[in-house]
Amino acid sequence: MKRHYQAWWMVWLLLTAIPSAGAQSRLLLTSEEQAWLEQVDAIRLCTDPDWMPYEGIDEQHSHSGIMSDFHRLWADMLDKPVVLQLTESWQQSLAFMEQGKCDLLSSAQDVVSRRHYLSVTDPFIFYPFAVATQPENPFIIDLLPLIDKRFAMVHGYAGAEIMRKRYPEIDLVLVDTGREGLKLVEKGGAYGFIDTVPSINYQTLKHGISLIKINGVLDEHYAMSVGIRKDLPELLSIYNKAIAATRDADRQRILNNWLSLTFQYQFDYSLIWKILLAAAVLLSLFFYHYFMVNRHNRELQQVNRQLEALSQSDHLTGIPNRYYLQQAFEVELKRYQRYRHHFSLLIMDIDHFKRVNDSYGHVVGDEIIKRLAQLLTEHVRENDVVGRWGGEEFLILCPETDAKGARALAEHLRQRISQTDFGLATMTITASFGVTDYRDDELLEETIKRADLALYQAKNDGRNQTVVF
Repeated sequence: MKRHYQAWWMVWLLLTAIPSAGAQSRLLLTSEEQAWLEQVDAIRLCTDPDWMPYEGIDEQHSHSGIMSDFHRLWADMLDKPVVLQLTESWQQSLAFMEQGKCDLLSSAQDVVSRRHYLSVTDPFIFYPFAVATQPENPFIIDLLPLIDKRFAMVHGYAGAEIMRKRYPEIDLVLVDTGREGLKLVEKGGAYGFIDTVPSINYQTLKHGISLIKINGVLDEHYAMSVGIRKDLPELLSIYNKAIAATRDADRQRILNNWLSLTFQYQFDYSLIWKILLAAAVLLSLFFYHYFMVNRHNRELQQVNRQLEALSQSDHLTGIPNRYYLQQAFEVELKRYQRYRHHFSLLIMDIDHFKRVNDSYGHVVGDEIIKRLAQLLTEHVRENDVVGRWGGEEFLILCPETDAKGARALAEHLRQRISQTDFGLATMTITASFGVTDYRDDELLEETIKRADLALYQAKNDGRNQTVVF
């Protein structure tokens, strides 16, 4: 007898399936698209042999998993057979695509390193990245505070490039399979394994890996698309039409087929009704407990996120506060110690700010501070961190920047401020800057103190200028 247990993430995936444009039907193809289909006997498909429940090659050498059902559906729409090309690994499937031995890659991401041989269709489902760790580790909201930890991902997947782009300093160890990555975490060889929720659930249950848990869902995600050979633009447009014509009901049916786990039990049929009754009671208690704990955890996580945001943001301007800046300093210091990447500090103070408050009041003074925070944020580089250091002082952390580059940035900002009309009839707002860079074997406090002394010198020299120490 079979019993089906729906995974909690099923609802999320159904809600995030991309809406279809209309009912499934024979596609309206252009003459060029129809001509291309007519001149091929079959469409050759490569897949990942081991990425269940999304896709795989089973013991009968057949395409299996979520993507197999989607491709059968699309093949029916095209009225053209899709033939699986057997491969032994994901890397070999990518190689077959590059060599022209396959026309389709069952699922793919738009990755820069593949663009010379691979195009991708419009996405049709999104899967979020999740992190599996040992149970005692705290819940993960953002990887940045854990950037010094080691994480495992499967080699050759686009996910590794996505995570490295988002977190350039992440310590990634690449493994051949999801099972290998999960085992590495279980044995303490990595802090966490990053993949999608369904994949982690499937692998842990299939291989009996019980000493880890999903401990966070990240903002990054897979946008699931189909890979098409670069030299087959007609096939790309055909599959985009097939994806657009896929009905929501078919998406849900396919996901429901695979995002549940089926277990086989042999029952004594004379006791079946007693067992079912007992199971129903136990399951009711379990799901009630699960629902209450899950609701409490969601509320707790929301509160924690709000508290974390409040603890790291300046209440007046919304930009990072002194606490956040201290954390950013620590990250840059570790980067410097590991890679010798230079970084610099700018401390800025509004000139004669007391006169503003005395002449126009603290409400206007607060507006000046908020406008300056916005101006600084808009005119620094993407990787620079602007924060309020206290009162009318702002601090800017500049990664990958020496003192010369920091001085140029400070001068640019100083001129911008002096040229901006802050709406004060009798006063012009200017600012003074102290600049320095981090130097070997010194404490961060020493770097900050040196920038502060440079600022003090700028004010003593007449204000509205930049001094570098």
